[in-house]
Amino acid sequence: MTAQTQILAQIKVANTIIIHRHQRPDPDAVGSQMGLAEIIRTTYPDKRVYVVGKQVHSLEWMGDMDTIDDATYEDALVIVTDTANEPRVDDQRYEEGKTLIKIDHHPNDEPYGDYSWVDTSVSSSSELVFSFYKEFENELKLSDKGAACLYSGIVGDTGRFLYATDSRTMATVSDLMKFNFDWTKLNQMMDTISPEAAKVSGYVYEHMTLTDEGFNYIVLTNEILESFDLGDFGTAFIVPLMGKINAAKAWAVFEQQDEGFYRARLRSREIPINDIAKRHGGGGHPLASGAIAQNDAELEDIIYEMNQLLKEHNNG
Repeated sequence: MTAQTQILAQIKVANTIIIHRHQRPDPDAVGSQMGLAEIIRTTYPDKRVYVVGKQVHSLEWMGDMDTIDDATYEDALVIVTDTANEPRVDDQRYEEGKTLIKIDHHPNDEPYGDYSWVDTSVSSSSELVFSFYKEFENELKLSDKGAACLYSGIVGDTGRFLYATDSRTMATVSDLMKFNFDWTKLNQMMDTISPEAAKVSGYVYEHMTLTDEGFNYIVLTNEILESFDLGDFGTAFIVPLMGKINAAKAWAVFEQQDEGFYRARLRSREIPINDIAKRHGGGGHPLASGAIAQNDAELEDIIYEMNQLLKEHNNG
């Protein structure tokens, strides 16, 4: 029995289903979460289906999170999408349900759940959820709203098809565009930023560091971020800015967290960088990974390792 068949069986027998995703969500986290919820709601209207996690202002256009009490988890099926490891799950009550399922497209370095479906060959968790729907298309239903969520998740996680995109991804997008939603409007929405974010963009281009090896990076301390008052908009939009520099072969955004450590978003055009991410408390895809620098010294270590990797590649 495949993981997909096991997951469908669990969905069929559950009366209450609660879907989580990771903290500081991106469009794929919310898209896969909301899209899966829409599939279940549309197919099984008598089931109670909830999506939980912090409501992020910049992603409110994708839908609203539900507020539920602890008692709702009793005998519930809990599904976590797009989250590689348990500490990153938004709302730690995910452990309180009867059964736990993990659906993800990141490397399965930290398995969890009673059932797990992980496929690193797909572009996004949203693409994975759509493939779940397609596999059981004779049983499952997908609403226009759900299709819009999955489309947005794919567009977001591929950087508008710059990363992790193959013919399957484009075939999925083609199928989703047959549903009745305004994909042009969604594209425009994901391509806009707030006036505050625009000011940060100017700061990034003025203060970024591009090394001789081709590593482009920016360090954003709490003090810097507070001065721009981004609120819940987040800093994910900065990552593609760094890659627009033609001399950059790899790039990173180091964002200080309230606790003092730095969250590092690492990207590369062609050289795998996920091993560096793994050495520093993270992981991800070969060309798109995340890591943690506990202090300034570890931040410098990551910069050094990225430069060394590029140097070795440049020297053939």
